[in-house]
Amino acid sequence: MGEAADRKGRGAILGDGAASGAASRIAALERIVEQYKVLLETSAALTASTDLEETLSLITSLVTERLDVAWCDLYDYEPTGDEFVVIAFYQLPELEIDASDWMGTRYDSSSWSDLEACVRERRPSIWYRDDPQLPERELANMDDWGELSNMSLPLVYRGAVIGLIDVGESRQMRRWTDDDKRVLQAIADQAAIAIVNARAYTALAEQAVTDGLTGLFNHRHFNEHLRQEVTTARRYGQELSLMMLDVDDFKAFNDRYGHPQGDSVLAELAEILRHGTRNDVDILARYGGDELVVILPQARANGPEPTAARNVAERIAAAVRAHRFESAKGRRDVAMTVSIGVAGIGLGGYTHEELLGSADKALYLAKHQGKDRVSVFGT
Repeated sequence: MGEAADRKGRGAILGDGAASGAASRIAALERIVEQYKVLLETSAALTASTDLEETLSLITSLVTERLDVAWCDLYDYEPTGDEFVVIAFYQLPELEIDASDWMGTRYDSSSWSDLEACVRERRPSIWYRDDPQLPERELANMDDWGELSNMSLPLVYRGAVIGLIDVGESRQMRRWTDDDKRVLQAIADQAAIAIVNARAYTALAEQAVTDGLTGLFNHRHFNEHLRQEVTTARRYGQELSLMMLDVDDFKAFNDRYGHPQGDSVLAELAEILRHGTRNDVDILARYGGDELVVILPQARANGPEPTAARNVAERIAAAVRAHRFESAKGRRDVAMTVSIGVAGIGLGGYTHEELLGSADKALYLAKHQGKDRVSVFGT
């Protein structure tokens, strides 16, 4: 009787052990399935985007949500200076972290152990706030962010480190598991490909709309912008001006100093235009040859205010007049001037063709009156 009961007891223990082992295996399989779901969803989201800014935002937000971390940030790696640059950041909405000033911050790889480990050894770097071996500088950095644990991995594309992905936790101490590392590594591999693809797409898109010499918009893209701006101005009753400028005696300069120096003049002229116009408001383009154009939304053609197109044109003409261009590499000894024609919507016309024609007529008048001057159509 006692022996039978003993065998029954051992059988129950073995049965409990088998059930426990099976439960553990099922839990492990469920974790693997969940990881694959995370990776498939992340991969689908990243491959759907070709916009670089959108891709970076997707990576950081997806990692934060999928790994249930407080935040995720991305760094770009610049091998020439051995520096990492912050290019994206996302944190849980409930966390009051203002990282706007942090964007664009540069870190010397050799000065930070986690960054150096990612570049040199291509391995994850993990910090814990309660680690007694944590270097003082890293400890202070974690305290600045209220960070309790952190994990960083390199972004590697075709054997080269192109950046870094970093996750942090401030809500509670998070001990990073092998599963966490595997998932973040798999996402990092996908992220590296997505970033490279988005950058390549951006470069191709820029080439399609950009003049290769000046970096300004090309003729075709300028026409599209002008049509859109004229439509917007007319719909909302807004001001709109167009400025067209031409380098005085440019052919004579090319004949004397050569076309490479002429190209240099146009490139420098584009820079003068950028400095003399409103960033992210005015639209600059190379119209053709040595003619450049500027669309000035919500700007009157004439008037006392500094943003009036005529005043902008006068400042640009003065800046060109004061500039010295190269007659040969390293020798800045040539003064040049520009003639500028300005037209505003209304008196200058109500279609993009009319506005363009009026600016062209004003430019012709400026040339005819002696060059190095600004002419406003209809005044």
